[in-house]
Amino acid sequence: MNETEKKVDEAKERVEKELDELNEKIVKLTSFLYGRKLTAAGLSYAMKDCLEEQLGVMQRYAAILQRRLAIWGKTDEELNRVNKIY
Repeated sequence: MNETEKKVDEAKERVEKELDELNEKIVKLTSFLYGRKLTAAGLSYAMKDCLEEQLGVMQRYAAILQRRLAIWGKTDEELNRVNKIY
């Protein structure tokens, strides 16, 4: 493995790690928002709305990271070929 391939592998590993960590945070926030702890926290409706919006943004970001990983290392030509099949 040459130096460039090693850097690409390391970059992909960082994205995978970031996605794993983000998914953990999504699970925790989801559990908080839709569990018993939310009621006990006594948060304002404005804060609940912010947390729900934050969760949505986190989920969108996770979807983008998943898409990046799915196409990692593929050329535009390869991706276009796959899209034409569907």
